[in-house]
Amino acid sequence: MARRTAAVSAISLTLMTAAVACGPAHQDAGKPGTGPSSQATTANPGRGRTSASPTASAGAACGTAQLRWKLILLADKPGKVPTALLSVTNTSPAPCAFDGYPKMHAYAGKGPAVWSEPKAKAPVRLLLNHGKTVNFPLFYPAFPSADGSCAIPVDDAPRIEVLPPHPASADYGASLQITDPHGRHVTPVFCDTIHMGAPRPQ
Repeated sequence: MARRTAAVSAISLTLMTAAVACGPAHQDAGKPGTGPSSQATTANPGRGRTSASPTASAGAACGTAQLRWKLILLADKPGKVPTALLSVTNTSPAPCAFDGYPKMHAYAGKGPAVWSEPKAKAPVRLLLNHGKTVNFPLFYPAFPSADGSCAIPVDDAPRIEVLPPHPASADYGASLQITDPHGRHVTPVFCDTIHMGAPRPQ
């Protein structure tokens, strides 16, 4: 009888010891930050997460509201130098994509008009950061031909408008005043197509 009691006691002690050993591990398994899965996450931080691309998007296309334009007359005689210089500056705090040539248009009322077209055929891909300026040289005759003809008569004082590349549907461009290199307004004269050269960062 004593042997049987001792055996039962030994078995009970063994079961209690096993329960105590397994208890904490079972209790911690349900807690956040513990257990094998937590160790795997710590050893591989960020695994399974989506991170931002190292090359951020350049953003939306430049719009008229964030741009400042200038048009400076350089020469009124034919030659190899540009007749005028069209400058554009990003005045907004964010960069914008200036991909392509701006569109310039000079016209007198509903009558005669001239348009710009690229002189160079290479594509333009620019990221215009805050405060940065890009210049476009313009080549066109700013005087009548020998017979006195001009696409826009010199007495008509045409209006000048410019649009950024890829303008939004509600972007109608900006009006420009042409000046001399000292900032004084001059009468614009456009006698033929305005050929726009490749951009030159300033």
